[in-house]
Amino acid sequence: MGPLFQLIIVGILYFLVASIIGLALMLIARLIMLLKKKTDITVNQLFWFPLKLAPYFLLAVIVNALVCQFVRDVDPPLTDYWSLPINDGLTMGAIDIPDKWYLWPTREGGEAIISNIVLVGITDKALYGSTESDDYFIYRYDSNQQVVNLSKDELEIEANKTEDSLPTLKRPSDLYYDDRDFGDLITFLLLLIYPLYRFYNVSSTFWSLVSKKNSELLSTAT
Repeated sequence: MGPLFQLIIVGILYFLVASIIGLALMLIARLIMLLKKKTDITVNQLFWFPLKLAPYFLLAVIVNALVCQFVRDVDPPLTDYWSLPINDGLTMGAIDIPDKWYLWPTREGGEAIISNIVLVGITDKALYGSTESDDYFIYRYDSNQQVVNLSKDELEIEANKTEDSLPTLKRPSDLYYDDRDFGDLITFLLLLIYPLYRFYNVSSTFWSLVSKKNSELLSTAT
C-alpha cells in the first residue's frame, strides 16, 4: 500500500469522522438553543467547521512525516514498511504485515540476516529472539555472528554467558510502538493546538450568540 493510497484512505476517513463530529456539534447547539428558548440563531455552520480544518489536517500529516524522517529518525507513518533500528547498522523491518520481521544489515534493507522473526529481546550486546518455526537465535553485535536453531533452554544458557539474564522477549511490533509512541503523542498534541484554538473560538462565539442576539457572529467565527 503506497503513500498516496494511504493518504486517500486517511482522507476519506477524516471526512467521515469530521462529518459525524460536525453533525454532533450542530445537534448539541440546537439542544442548547432549545433549552435556552432561542430560535433565531443559524447553526448550520457548525456542521462545516470540522470539514474546514481539512487543509490543516493535511499539513499536520506532512509535518508529522517530516519530523519522523528528519528529526526523530523513524519511518514516516505513510508507508507499508515498519523499521526498528537496533544499532548504527542493524535494523529490524517488516513489510505489509507487522507480524513477521527481518533482521537487515542496513536501514535500507538488503539481504535478510534472519527471517520470519516473531519475538525479540534487545540488549547492548546482542539480539535475542525466536522465529516463526519456534527456533531461537542470538545475533552478537561485536562479532556479527549468529547462533540459530536453539531451544529456549539453550538460548538462556548462551545469554547467561554475556548477560545478567535473558531479556524479556516481545513481539517486534510492540517494541516498535514502544520506541515511538511518546514522540507520536507529543507530535499529536502539538498538532491539536490550532484546532483546539479554533474550537474554543467557535464555542465561545456560539455561547455569546445564545446569551445575546447577533446572528452574524457564528458565521464569522467558523
